[in-house]
Formats: sequence, C-alpha cells, structure tokens
Amino acid sequence: MARILVIDDDAFFREFLRRLFSGDGHDLATAGSLAEAARRAGEAEFDLVFLDVRLPDGSGLDLLPRLRALPGEPEVVIITGVGDPDGAELAIVSGAWDYIEKTASQEALRLACLRALRFREKKQDSLPVRRAGIIGGGPVMEGVLRQMGRAARSQANVLLFGETGTGKELFARAIHENSSRAGAECVVVDCAGLSETLMASELFGHRKGAFTGAAADKPGLLARAHGGTLFLDEVSELPLEMQKGFLRLLESRAYRPVGDNREIAVDFRLVCASNRDLAAMVAAGTFREDLYYRIRAVTITLPPLREIPEELPELAEHHLTRLCRQGRLPLKTLAPELLDLFREDAWPGNVRELVRVLEALVAAAPQEPELLPSHLPQDLRVRFVRSRVARGRRDTAFPAPAAPAAAPDTSPGAGQSWNDYKRVAHDRVERDYFVALIAACGGDVRAAMDVSGLSQSRLYGLLRKHGLALSGS
Repeated sequence: MARILVIDDDAFFREFLRRLFSGDGHDLATAGSLAEAARRAGEAEFDLVFLDVRLPDGSGLDLLPRLRALPGEPEVVIITGVGDPDGAELAIVSGAWDYIEKTASQEALRLACLRALRFREKKQDSLPVRRAGIIGGGPVMEGVLRQMGRAARSQANVLLFGETGTGKELFARAIHENSSRAGAECVVVDCAGLSETLMASELFGHRKGAFTGAAADKPGLLARAHGGTLFLDEVSELPLEMQKGFLRLLESRAYRPVGDNREIAVDFRLVCASNRDLAAMVAAGTFREDLYYRIRAVTITLPPLREIPEELPELAEHHLTRLCRQGRLPLKTLAPELLDLFREDAWPGNVRELVRVLEALVAAAPQEPELLPSHLPQDLRVRFVRSRVARGRRDTAFPAPAAPAAAPDTSPGAGQSWNDYKRVAHDRVERDYFVALIAACGGDVRAAMDVSGLSQSRLYGLLRKHGLALSGS
C-alpha cells in the first residue's frame, strides 16, 4: 500500500482518482490548490504525487521542486487536460517521473501509478545502507535490511517486532543512522523501567522548584530527541494511562515540562519495539488501539536465530573476535563440532544468548586458539547434547503407517515382532546419543560422565556395545 497525493482543481477528477487508487488498496489524500497542497505535504509523507499543471493559484510545475525535496522524496506524475509537448519536456527536466493526460483510460492511469511505485521501490533498494553493526548476508537478513533502508529514508513511525535478543535496538539505531536525522541524537527509552511517577520528569523535564529536590532546570528525554529519533523499547510494557499520554504527544507534537506553564514544540522520528503481539494486546484491552495504529505505519519483523542458521558462523565469529579484543586475549576459532552443536540448538535467547555462551567459552579457555565442546560449562553441554539427541529423534521418527497397497510392505518394522522392532529402534537412538555425547565432550571421559550421569564402567560398556570410544578408552 502506498500513500498518494492528488493535486488538481477539478473536484470530479480528484474524486475519480481517489476511488480508482483507493480500490487498489492505496491511501489517498487530495488538494485543490498550491496552498492546500503545501499544507497536505507537510502533514504526512507520500510515495507518489499526481500534480496538475494549471491550478487556481499558480502553475503546478512551480511546486514540483518543493515536492521532490520533501523528506520522503515522492515520485511525481504530471497530469494535464491539454496536451503540451513543451510542458511535458519541462516537467521531465524538472524531475517529474512521467507526464499523462486526463483523457487517459483508467488502465493507463493505473499503469502510470504502478510503474512509478515500482521505480521508487527499486531506486530505494539500490541505495547503500549503513549496517550499524548488523551482521549477516543471507537472503532473510538482506530482505530485512532492505525493509530497514526503505523505512529509514521515510519519516514514518516504525514498529520493530521480534523475540528477545534479536537485535531490535540495533535496528532502531540503524534506522536512525540511515535517516536524514542522523546528525541529531537517537534517544532510547526503556518502557519497562519507566514508572508513571517518573514519566513526566524523565520525558518532559522540569523547571527549578517544580518539586522538592528540583534545584535546577533539567531538560527531559524529549528535548534531547528534538530533531532526531525517539526509540521506545518494549512499548508493550507501557501502562494504559501512559499510553494515553504518548498518544497525546504524538498528536500535538508538543509537551510541557513539569512546573512550566507553556508548551514546547518537539520534532522527532518515532521508532518502537516489542517482543509481544500488540494486536493480541489490543484485542485483550491492554494496549490502546489508536496508539497501536499510530506507531505501526511501517512494521519490520526480525527473524529469530533458529530461523537463520546460515548466519550463525558469521555472528559467532564477529562476537568472538570482539570479546577476545576487549579482553586482550589471543584470537580464537570455533571447532567445527562446536558449530554443529550451535546449529542444532533452538537459541531461545537468540543473539543475546549466543554472546553469553561465547563469553562462557572465552572465560573457560582464555589462552586456547580453538574452542571445543569440552570448553562449555556443564549445564550448557547438557543442553546442547539434549538438543542434538532430541533433534535426532525427530529426524528418525517413525513414518505414518503406509496406505494399503498391493506392493509388499517395506516400511520399518514390517515382518518384525513388536519386541524386535522396539529393540532395534532403541539401539539406534542409544547410539545416536553417544555419538553426540562424544562430539560434545571432545572425547573427555570425565565430561562425558558428568553430562550423561553414567558411571565409568557403565559408560564404557555402552560405548563398546556400539563400537564407539572416547579418547584414552
């Protein structure tokens, strides 16, 4: 869906275009003069403008440079009721994307709209994006980065959705750094730690003597965010009364410091983040519907780590190098068998949890050039081994019974008694577990005993049963 502005003094034609493009799912605004168009352009951000040449208060071509200079840099299609080759040439030279006559068919108008929007999307995708520390080059991450780049170049409010540890604050800062507001500050507000009693003072600031202890004027977070970006982290944690206050702020773009009797205008770009389903909260009555729709002009969903396993080696290497340099330690690599364990884990804490695991590895082997599964703390070894075994069980799960057919039944267990089938399946799962255990513990006998909970004699007996061995056994 695109936001389109139609500037034309013909009310009938304005309504015709409004119905035509609204039917295609676009959001339409209209203006009948240069003055009204200038006001409309300042109220919202547009992707595409249809601009009439002849307007009551001047030529639409005079407005064209100002439209192209708007923060959203909309594409402009000139429309006119009279064919004018010189006017068409002037429009294109002045930066219009296309020139079309009012007598064109509905399909021609639709096609002009579609082509302009496609051109705009490709142009924005081709622009370079500063990653601001974001790691990953796979197709999923590249898609998210393109979304981020398009959002950054607009002034629309952005909602970042993702599980804990997926990098929402990192993306919020990247949006700021890729925007026209990059020269100002990106102010982070932790909504989970913002109490109602502190909200006014922290956000709005206060004047000297406004309350006991206010010994001097103090600017609030909004003053710092003026001209820049305000990032509301975990916006879902705002109490309903505070949500009402933020909605009022978004509508008025003005605030009053505590102890002051005048309002101060403020200009900021809003980015919000949540790890909870805000739509479900709206349905449950715990999040205001009007605020929800104000903050989600653009929604970007960040993928959890388990859905982008191809990014794991690069992410791990990046953070491992950073940790070693911070600790002034020799640079390290991750053994292939350790990376294999990483790939098979669900990572409920995502990248944040990956960093904590790497910190534990570096602490356990500060001088080792290569980190092995045996360097993991016991609780982590247990978790990774259990995760691998659980995955092995899923991968070797029995298939559904085959549909009756004339061909001989060759499915697992065919022609076997239940006890024989159960014994074979048990041995297969048992062997998978010990193969994973050896890899996770790096062949260390004591570590294998700790993880498995088996005595040394029992462990050796089961390994011999399956033709396996630990180092030294």
